[in-house]
Amino acid sequence: MPLSAEKFSEALSPREYIPQMKVNKAPFEAIYEAIEIPQDVQEFFDGLSEPVNLAVFHAEWCGDAVSTTPAILRLAENCDKINVGVFNRDEEVDLTNTFVPEHRANTVPVFVVFDQRMDEIARFIETARSLVPQIDAMDDAIAQEVSQEAGPEAENARALTRGKRTAFRIARGQEWGKVILDEFRQVVSDGLTLPASERPAEGGTEWPVPEA
Repeated sequence: MPLSAEKFSEALSPREYIPQMKVNKAPFEAIYEAIEIPQDVQEFFDGLSEPVNLAVFHAEWCGDAVSTTPAILRLAENCDKINVGVFNRDEEVDLTNTFVPEHRANTVPVFVVFDQRMDEIARFIETARSLVPQIDAMDDAIAQEVSQEAGPEAENARALTRGKRTAFRIARGQEWGKVILDEFRQVVSDGLTLPASERPAEGGTEWPVPEA
């Protein structure tokens, strides 16, 4: 059991974690406030037969965490059936990596759903899989914009790129949040239908396993 009930109890609630954020706090809060929980997602979690525990491994500097974590925390804060605890991934690197494949070590954010006995139900890694083409298109478009505006070798190119990505994510916070929450609901539903021996269900992005 990589995450014990005792360790889970050390995690922070969203109300404790968010105020002490130092990086990307403003965009995180903007997206959090913009999130609208789809009715079917809310009804699914409200209808669970027993509460679940949700461990969130968040990295403030991560772009996907800026989009994904606010959506899932907003859901958890609005559902009595989700007991959520947030860990700073940079303080829990080894623990976080126990929940991702070896070839994806250090991927963030990571969301792990447990039953009341702290047995795993599901894992959701990084962000919604169906958003990957949009994220890739965003990166390509912004890279072209930055090249035209500042030139790829400009000293401010990196900061300009980061700012444009953040603005893009904020503008699509509500839209992307619905996609994220729908896929998160689906992986939890899949996990609950699997026999205990076949859990956890896995959702989110996926990377091909490197060839030997």
